[in-house]
Amino acid sequence: MIPTAGSPKIFRPVSVLVFLVFFIPCYCPVAGYELKVMTINVWSGLTYDGTFSMGYYDTDEFREKRFAALVAEIKELKPDVIAVNEANYLPGYVKRLAKELDYSYIYHVGVSGLKIFRVGIPVNLREGDAILARKELKLEQAGHMQLSGGPVCNSASFHTTDATQVLIGKIVSGGKAVFIAATHLHSSVPENVQTMEIAGKIKRQSGYTGEEYREFLGSLADENKWREMEMKKLIAYLGKKIPEGAPLILLGDFNTDINSPEIYELLKAGFYDTYSLRNTDGGFTWDAGLNDNIKRFYLPVSNTKQKTLYKHVDNYTSVIDRKRIDFIFAGNDIPYDSVISSQVVCNKGHGGVMPSDHFGVMTVFEIQ
Repeated sequence: MIPTAGSPKIFRPVSVLVFLVFFIPCYCPVAGYELKVMTINVWSGLTYDGTFSMGYYDTDEFREKRFAALVAEIKELKPDVIAVNEANYLPGYVKRLAKELDYSYIYHVGVSGLKIFRVGIPVNLREGDAILARKELKLEQAGHMQLSGGPVCNSASFHTTDATQVLIGKIVSGGKAVFIAATHLHSSVPENVQTMEIAGKIKRQSGYTGEEYREFLGSLADENKWREMEMKKLIAYLGKKIPEGAPLILLGDFNTDINSPEIYELLKAGFYDTYSLRNTDGGFTWDAGLNDNIKRFYLPVSNTKQKTLYKHVDNYTSVIDRKRIDFIFAGNDIPYDSVISSQVVCNKGHGGVMPSDHFGVMTVFEIQ
């Protein structure tokens, strides 16, 4: 019997089923994978003064407490990926941290002095940057470039001034490659009106000469140009190294605030600041008023006359400043609506101890 127009009930259920199975999935949004990314400068504790050995602000015992506090904070936050700056002594520090967390890791020495492997001076300096990730994310190194300073690699170094770098890792999240670039740019006193007022006041109170003041002005300009040069190299390198269309997260201690010329260049290159996308407060990661480590270790030397006026101003501003200098930036191949949240972390301490002189930042992404 041939069905007539009055008897279509035989076909309706089948048609509906076919539509549900084959067509609706085409119109449903693809579920994303949540990726929690964190950055923190873990603070070496070094004064960076000395030849055979660098001085320390804190004691071995207190550094152990800080390390325990850091591990406890990370275990509570449960990030998938972590970038750390000022990890010292490498590779021991990052190996230990990775073992405590059961993460995989990559690292690169950034500041080491005059050394072949571990032999050389300063004996207690072998500092650098690292990326750690949950083992299922299959972290591997995807690039590295030194941005300033003399030759530095994991087996040898030859430099007597600051040296900076960018370390790139690649993870696989939800079957998709995501690139993580960790950096730590040169630190300098900001070149602004407030700095000039502070320098003039310290000059008068501590008796620095006119010549020492002119040296300060020269150092101020040079130190800020140093970081500007690093940023230009960083942007150029990432543009060449990262595959077109690949998601890129750039994070670390940039040692400058969101309104600086360096960050402007980064934003102009297509990056965006994930924290300010989801927050309206200051988001300070260096806070002399709230961080007990700054008050405890930097305050006692903040107004002591130094070898140079520049160093004195640097010490003084470190105990009065509140600034956001640690960032998590996303490249323009990660849409704005992929940023679920961003927050300052490691800012309350654990067991009464702050892990670092910096606070950290954690951003949660939805990777499509």
